[in-house]
Amino acid sequence: MHQKTKFWLIPEFDNLELFRAEAIHCHYARHAHSTYSIGLIEAGVGGNSYRGTTYLAPPNSVVFMNPEEAHTGYSAEQLPLTYRMLYPSVDCIQRIASEVQSSGSPYFADAVVQNEVLARNVFALHAVLEQSHERLEQQSQWVEILSAILLHYAAIRPRSIRLSKEHQAVRLIKEYLHDNFRANISLDQLVEITGLNRSYLIRVFRQAVGMPPYTYLNQIRVEKAKQLLGRGMSVADAALAVGMSDQSHLTRHFKRILGITPGHYRRMSISFKTD
Repeated sequence: MHQKTKFWLIPEFDNLELFRAEAIHCHYARHAHSTYSIGLIEAGVGGNSYRGTTYLAPPNSVVFMNPEEAHTGYSAEQLPLTYRMLYPSVDCIQRIASEVQSSGSPYFADAVVQNEVLARNVFALHAVLEQSHERLEQQSQWVEILSAILLHYAAIRPRSIRLSKEHQAVRLIKEYLHDNFRANISLDQLVEITGLNRSYLIRVFRQAVGMPPYTYLNQIRVEKAKQLLGRGMSVADAALAVGMSDQSHLTRHFKRILGITPGHYRRMSISFKTD
């Protein structure tokens, strides 16, 4: 039976609540959340009465609501509504804000924002929090995308990056990822070895390396998997040996980086050695 709605929690993100709905007709009575609300309209038109105004959010719109502000919610124009929601706690948002600025309480002035890049980022974050088993990927996407949202839509000013003083931190992170690529590494472990806060750490690493730490980690794993596949190891065994959760996990990243599946790479490697 097709599940039209899904609700789940992520305890380590301060009990972050997530919700996904597909092609539903809904009308929520006026209510308020103790958390922030960040939503993505995928199909249909989302409607809500908020701050004395009616807002309509077409597909690829991102919806922002502040804590304790009353609102309604409904599928407008008699269209079925497909959407995703995140409900981060006040403490969670303020922690990220403190990592990119000195003080201030984030407040979203715009209830509906239409921006394709923002929509893609919110979708990617929601999907990672639903599907990924990698702590570093989940935590890094969470901090990086929420930091960007706060900087662009909640008037948060970033700290400047002093790369000349942070090369050591980048080197430490790289060494740690190479030494521990089989482990389910957390962002907090990288914070501990560098002494940088989460948001600043990701920004420094991305600026120096051209990618965030979790992408660099998956690149290491793919390179290690290539070596194992070239020796004839099965794709499933290679995936587990390099720290991937399963064969499909390795295949996804392998193909994204190299353009071919690990099975194809293994067959080519073995055929070249036997010719």
